[in-house]
This record gives sequence, C-alpha cells and structure tokens, in this order.
Amino acid sequence: MPVDASAVSKLKQACDTAYDLHPNSCSHAVWHVIQQYLPSQPWLNANALIEHLRGQAHWKTVDSGQVGRLAREGVLVVGGKKESANGHVIVVYPGGDIPAGGYSYTKNGKVETLRTRGSYARAMSTSLGSWPGAMSKGDKTIWDPWANDAKFVQVTFWQLSP
Repeated sequence: MPVDASAVSKLKQACDTAYDLHPNSCSHAVWHVIQQYLPSQPWLNANALIEHLRGQAHWKTVDSGQVGRLAREGVLVVGGKKESANGHVIVVYPGGDIPAGGYSYTKNGKVETLRTRGSYARAMSTSLGSWPGAMSKGDKTIWDPWANDAKFVQVTFWQLSP
C-alpha cells in the first residue's frame, strides 16, 4: 500500500505545532493533534482522555509493535497510561524507529545518562514534569516518557480508524 505523503505531513505538522504550543501539558498537546482530525473533540486531562478513547468506536487499540508503521503511513496513534494523580499521553510521531534512552537526567544532584536500549517508534510528548524523556518532538521514543519496562507494558495505544 503506497504511503499517503499528505497524511504523513499532516501528522508531523500537527505534532510539531502541538509540541511548540503546549510544552508543559501532554493533555493539551495531544488534544491539539486530535483536533486536527476530530475538531469536535473536547479537551480532557490525560486520565480522562484515556478513559474516553477506550469507549469510542472510532479508536481501536493497537499493539505497540505496530504503531511506528502506522505513524509512518500518516495514521494518528495516541498512547497513554493512567496514574493516580496525572496520567501521561503521547502521539506516535512519523519517522523511522530510533534507540530509546541515551539522554542525560539529574538524579540526587548528579547528572547521569540513561542507558540506550532497543529501538522504538518516535514520540511527540510534552510534560508538566521535569523528566527529559517526556519531552520529545520526534527525537525520543514511545518508551522514553516512562523509561521503565514495567510501566511501558501498561501503556495502551489507540489508532484513529478512518
């Protein structure tokens, strides 16, 4: 199936704009992207958005191993994990898979580098928190916002069905 270059361009542009407009709110950034496809989508915080996606017929769960291919085809894919306080949501960013990790972070006042590990699809992610893995304009992966295998297996991905 040939890739629709305009669909890929639309997804990339929506992600880039959302990242620039909403650097401190994953919910607002993901909402901005969704609105490019579903203009009537109301804003919901991350936990509420995850619940909303679970109940909609036009959102279909998809395995994390398929999300990179879908984004490279221009399909909107949202990922998220609920938390007791604030959950986190991302959009899968078009482009080839890249290694997870490899970036610096500060722990107990000491700068450390997260080990690199497996390759994953790219992410558009913003955050009110300070974790550098949660800030990505396609330069980090869908694994990096959680940076933990046990947490990542709890992330659900949904593709917007045509």
